[in-house]
Amino acid sequence: MRKAMRTRLLAVLLVLVLPLPLADAPAAAQPRARLVPLWHRDVSIPQGEYGYALTSRDFLVYTARGVLALGLDDGRPRWRHHLSTATAVGWSIASGVFVVDYYQPFAQENRRHQLIAVSSVTGKELWRRRGLSLPPRGRRSAALQDRSPVFLTRKSEKGGLIAVSPGTARDLWSFRPPAGCDVSQSAVRAADVVLLLTCGRSSRMLLLDVATGATRRSVRLPAGAVSDFQVADHVIALFGDGAMTLYDDEGRAVLRRGECWPRCAMTYEQGLVLTTYHSGEEDVMEAASWPGGAPVWQVRPAPAYTGLVEGGVGIRATEEEGLPVVDLIEPGTGEVTSYGLPTPGRPLASAGERLYAGSVMSAVGQTPSVRIAALRRGQGGGTPLLAGVDPGRWPDACALSPGRTFSAGTPRTTLSGYTMPSPVACRYTDRNGGHLVVRVLWVADDPGEAVGTIETLRDVYAYRPVTGIGDQAVADATLPSTVVLRAGSVVVSVVSGDISVRRRLTELSGSVADRLRETDVVSEARAVPAPAPPQRFRLLRLPGTRTVVAEDATTSPWLGAYLSGEDLYVRVKGVFARFDGTVRALSPTGAWGAGTTESYPAQGRDPVTIVDTATGKVREVPTVKAPMGVVRPVWSPDGRLLLTARTQEAITGFVIVDVATMSSRFVRVAHGGRYSGGFRWGADFKTVAVQTGLERDEEDAHRDVTFFDLHGAVRHRFKKVGKLMGEQNWMSPSGRVFATRCAGQAGQLCLWRTADGAQAARVPVDSGRFIAWYGEDRFLGRHTLSSGERVVGVADLLGRLRAQLATTPKGEELEPVVVSQAGA
Repeated sequence: MRKAMRTRLLAVLLVLVLPLPLADAPAAAQPRARLVPLWHRDVSIPQGEYGYALTSRDFLVYTARGVLALGLDDGRPRWRHHLSTATAVGWSIASGVFVVDYYQPFAQENRRHQLIAVSSVTGKELWRRRGLSLPPRGRRSAALQDRSPVFLTRKSEKGGLIAVSPGTARDLWSFRPPAGCDVSQSAVRAADVVLLLTCGRSSRMLLLDVATGATRRSVRLPAGAVSDFQVADHVIALFGDGAMTLYDDEGRAVLRRGECWPRCAMTYEQGLVLTTYHSGEEDVMEAASWPGGAPVWQVRPAPAYTGLVEGGVGIRATEEEGLPVVDLIEPGTGEVTSYGLPTPGRPLASAGERLYAGSVMSAVGQTPSVRIAALRRGQGGGTPLLAGVDPGRWPDACALSPGRTFSAGTPRTTLSGYTMPSPVACRYTDRNGGHLVVRVLWVADDPGEAVGTIETLRDVYAYRPVTGIGDQAVADATLPSTVVLRAGSVVVSVVSGDISVRRRLTELSGSVADRLRETDVVSEARAVPAPAPPQRFRLLRLPGTRTVVAEDATTSPWLGAYLSGEDLYVRVKGVFARFDGTVRALSPTGAWGAGTTESYPAQGRDPVTIVDTATGKVREVPTVKAPMGVVRPVWSPDGRLLLTARTQEAITGFVIVDVATMSSRFVRVAHGGRYSGGFRWGADFKTVAVQTGLERDEEDAHRDVTFFDLHGAVRHRFKKVGKLMGEQNWMSPSGRVFATRCAGQAGQLCLWRTADGAQAARVPVDSGRFIAWYGEDRFLGRHTLSSGERVVGVADLLGRLRAQLATTPKGEELEPVVVSQAGA
């Protein structure tokens, strides 16, 4: 039988506190048909998510910290509300009142949620209700939310719903779902409350009177999962099983679209319902009268849209490496005007001549933030898709050769359906088969405007400045796959996924910039010097990976070793190098590695391998006699090694190895069959601990933890704590608290006092995200972005992400190994 082996993941991150940058001054309107930037504001989003609502005065941004009101005129913060001791886990707005659902894990169970209502105009606190939370919601329009006359709340996940008055916090009515049914999603409109119930294998939609809570309609839904629903004035859209069904206010199914790939979209405008969907080989956009459902117009084939925003704004599927494009749709006729969005963001809301967009910025080494930008539709000449710039000014991408060894091919002459007079993108291939793509991203009206485009790309994508290429350039990494450069008023990207080309990409981009300078467009423009902001953080691409980590120039490096697949990389004299030996655990200083054999010995003593990582020197230390073997090595800070001794059937005890003398000592424990997993060091390293309960027992409530002294005597046992989190760094640095997966509470960590086994707190974080402690009130965890990238970040005990120092692309695995406890 092979031994159970598991590599420990340990890491330490430095918490970064970055100031909130000031918004740019409003830009002056230009006499061109384009989207004119008015202002932008960067808002910290510690957990990588945010919500928003648009009122007559403010753009409200909801984050895990609370709510922030940005003035529509200049984007400056007018008011904010947050609790430093709680995490905001939900929000809603009704009748001019904004309510935030705050979660406090350290409070009593029935008092952990607290609703706090503030005026959406002044930010003044109006009332508090402890013990209430907000129910799960569907998607709603920002305008619709503000007209809702009640807040929908609940006391527990399985309990009923309570309608609360926005102004007085008084309970108005309550609703309890039928037996066997749960409320999976909800929404409040001006005249009714829409509930989606899950009743075993079936689903039901209820429409309740908003004033009394009485059931107005009950609609049994067709068999199949309903994954999402969206409400607007007079329309309810249910999505599921690749289809979209539209219901009117009476609960009548009016329209159904059965080809929602990749998804359907809906919005209600001026008495019409606008929808987009896929049919056969084509995308379709159409309008129907409402509530009759009679067709008014249809565009087929239509552009591929990823969504529709209130105000008749269609979000185009973004072309590869291009800037976003939005379509302003005339509801009555279907006439479309396409605008190029001068920021890599997603449209959020539209009101009058204004459009609001959001760009999530998740730079390694910084707390995630979102850039909220306000833009105005400018009147003037030219093509709005090109911001009013004459298409003839766009250089020929196939004339911007990166070098003599490259030949041009595969030109692209269309830009979001608009045919350009010359190729906007061109694929080049060299003699060895390597390739890259040159794309003309943007031609600004003047060089100063082009500088702003480069700076926006730098901020949003966390690109680093590169010198010596054109007038200004940024790149995505030290070994870049993307370089964006500027020559005069022209912005060009050079992209390659070929590793042989990437090694020369900065040099090749310089050649593209030289060709670009020779064009008439650039020679007419006056060069504008690019700013060179100071760089506090150094971005480092880890050898053997595509992972990028950030290191603070003001502190010592935080990462000392990591695993990439089966390869171990260790930092030696400041440089990472692949370690050729095989080890299962590294010491906290990175100086020593430990390895165990693959199988239990048939005779003799089972050796543990001790490796000097600097010199590669290997020593074998004999441990327990056959048929026992040793597994799960765990290091202490003073250099001692702890191993679990066991037979194929059960744990028998533990082994302590003194590296200074290269000697081992076996300590037998009684009733070893009661224990599972491996031994780990206690708080003062004068005790060891092990999980009590069988490994196959999946019920966490049956799991205890038992502490032994170093002679094998039981010191104490704590009952029903749940499954222990890890072995190397399972306790806080002081040893006062240890973490487990909460018994019977999915998605939460439980913290327990080592002094008496009493529960200290619950943390609203899924145990699968936990990697290790870092300090007394922080821990290291895993996070996955919507792009598929994986982030290693530091979170506090409220579950709020405070910093991220490692980003791994989709499809790649990386395991960091801690060698620094600076954050502790």
